[in-house]
Amino acid sequence: MTIDSKSKSKIPLIGLLAVKNHLVTKEELQKGVSQCSGADDTGLALKEYFLSNEMISSHNMQRLLRAAKAFEMRQKEFKFGAIAIRKGFINQSVLKLALEEQGNDIKNKKKVRLIGDILVEAGMLTPKQRDYIFKLQKRVWQESKKGSLPQKGEGPAIESKDSAKASENQVADTPGETVPDKEEEQGGLLEPEIIEGGIKLEISRDFMGAFLSKTDHFDENMTLTGIKEALFDKGIVLGIVVDEMIEGFINSSGFKTKSFRVAKGIVPIQGKDATVEFFFNTDYLKAGGLTKDGTIDFKDRGEIPHVEEGTVLAEKIPMVESRSGHNIYGDEIETIAGEDIVLKIGKGAKLSEDGIKVLADVKGFPKYALSGHVFVHQEYVAEGDVDYETGHINYDGNVTVKGRIKSGFKVKGNDIAAIELDGGIITADGNVNIAGGINEGKIYTRGNVYAKFIHQSQVVCMGDVIVEKEIVDADIECSGVCVVENGKFISSRITAKMGVKVRNIGTQMAEPNIVKVGYDIFTEKELGKNKDQVDKLKKQIAQHQDKKEKLKEENLNLQKQITELAHVQDRSQLEEKQINSDIS
Repeated sequence: MTIDSKSKSKIPLIGLLAVKNHLVTKEELQKGVSQCSGADDTGLALKEYFLSNEMISSHNMQRLLRAAKAFEMRQKEFKFGAIAIRKGFINQSVLKLALEEQGNDIKNKKKVRLIGDILVEAGMLTPKQRDYIFKLQKRVWQESKKGSLPQKGEGPAIESKDSAKASENQVADTPGETVPDKEEEQGGLLEPEIIEGGIKLEISRDFMGAFLSKTDHFDENMTLTGIKEALFDKGIVLGIVVDEMIEGFINSSGFKTKSFRVAKGIVPIQGKDATVEFFFNTDYLKAGGLTKDGTIDFKDRGEIPHVEEGTVLAEKIPMVESRSGHNIYGDEIETIAGEDIVLKIGKGAKLSEDGIKVLADVKGFPKYALSGHVFVHQEYVAEGDVDYETGHINYDGNVTVKGRIKSGFKVKGNDIAAIELDGGIITADGNVNIAGGINEGKIYTRGNVYAKFIHQSQVVCMGDVIVEKEIVDADIECSGVCVVENGKFISSRITAKMGVKVRNIGTQMAEPNIVKVGYDIFTEKELGKNKDQVDKLKKQIAQHQDKKEKLKEENLNLQKQITELAHVQDRSQLEEKQINSDIS
C-alpha cells in the first residue's frame, strides 16, 4: 500500500481502519483501492465498494466512519498543541496537563472539550490565539460547540468478523496521548518518539521534515508497507520518499547513527512586491559640501541631476508571485502575495516598449514626485528662495527662481529668472531676468540683463543691460547698450560699447558717475581669460614635451645597452662553440 502526496493518501482512512480491525484483509483492501482508483472521492467509493460486495456490514461501516472522524479530530488536537508550542503560546507541560484533563472528561463520560477551549478556560491561551491556530488548521471554533470529539460511550467500537462482542472493542489505531515533555534545542527537531518496528521518528519544528533512525530494538522483519502505515498513523501523508529509498533504509545498517529523511514538505515561496530602481538621484540635496580646506560649505547642497533625451530614468523590478507550500501533514502553509505597481509618468517622460522602463522624452531635469510620477522638466524651478534649503543651483539648462537669491548663494545655468537678487551670484550662458531688483549682487552672463533696479552690484554681460528705474553705486560692464528707461545713473561706473540711454545722470549730492562708451571691456576680459587659459595649456604642453624628450633619451640609452649586451651574447656563443670544438 502506498501513499500519494497529491491526494494525501491512496488508501482512505476507513480502509486502514478496516484492516486493523480485521474486517477485511490487506489483499481485499488493495483490490478495493485498485477498483476505486479512478473515483473523485476514493474514500466514498471504497465505502460503497465494501457495502455493495457485503464485505462490511452497514452497522460496522457507520462505526468505521465515526472512528475515522474521531481519528482525524484527534490528529488535529495533537497538531493544535504542536502549533501552540511552536508559536510560543504555551509549553509542553501546559499541553500535557490539558490533554490529561481532556482524558479525564472522556473517562468521566463528560462532554469532551477541545484542547483549545480547555486552555482558554484555564487562562493559558487567549481566544484570539486559539482562533488563530484554528485558522492555520482551517478549523472553526464552532467545532467545540458541536462536541466533535466522541464521548466515552460513543467510542468507535467496531464489530469484527471474529468477535460477537465487537461493540465492546475500541478501534486499534486511535493514537495514544503521549506528548513529548520538551523540544530538542539541537537540530530544530521535536523530541523523538519510537514507532512500530523499533524505529525512532523525529519531526522538524516547522513540520517540514520527518526523519527515521533505527534503535537497538529495530525489527529486521519490518516491511515497506509497515513503515508507510506507521507514518500514516502519525498523520504524515505528504512528501514521502519513493519506495526504493525506504527499502534502502530497511536493508541498510548505517541508520543507527545517522538519520534518514523519509518525508519532506513543499517549501512555500513568499511573494515579493514589485520595486522601482531609479537611475538618477531622486533626493540630490545633501547637508553640505567639503571645501578645499576641509570645512563644510552648507550652501553647497549637491549637483542638480540633468539628463539627455532617451536616458533611462527608472526600471521596474517585477514582483515575485507567491506559491503556497504544504507540511508533511498535508496542511497548507500560508504565503504573502506580492503586490504589483504601475509606473507613472508625467510631462517629459515616456515608457519603454516593454513597459518596465521610464525614459526621458526631452533633455532636462528629472524629478520624482510624491505622487509617484516621474517628470523631466526642461527648466529647473526653485519654488521659493535660493538659500540653505536649496543650496547653490548649478544646472545645465534654464533656471527659474520663484523667490530671492540670497546673499552668498550661487545660481548657474542658461537663461536665469528670479524675483530678486539679494546678495547672490549669477553665472549664465543666456539672459538674466530679475523681476524685482538687484541688490549687492554679482552677475556674469553671455546674454542680456533685465531688472527693475540695480543697487551696489556688479554686472558683466555680453549683451545689453536694461533697467526700469535706476542704477545706484554699481559697476556695469557690457558689450551692448546700457538703458535706464525712466530713471538715472547715480554714483556708478558704467562701460557700454554700444552706448547708454538714460533720462538723468547723477544728482547734486551724489558722487560722480564714470561712463565709458565704445569700449568693449567684456570682450577684452574674455580675451584675457582665454589668453590665460592658452598660456596655461602652453605651459602644460611644454611640460609634456620635456617629459617626452627625457623618455626619448632614456629609450636611446636602453637601445645602446641592448646592443652592447647583444655583442656580449654573440661573443659568448662563439667562445662556447670553440670550447665545445676543443673538447670533441
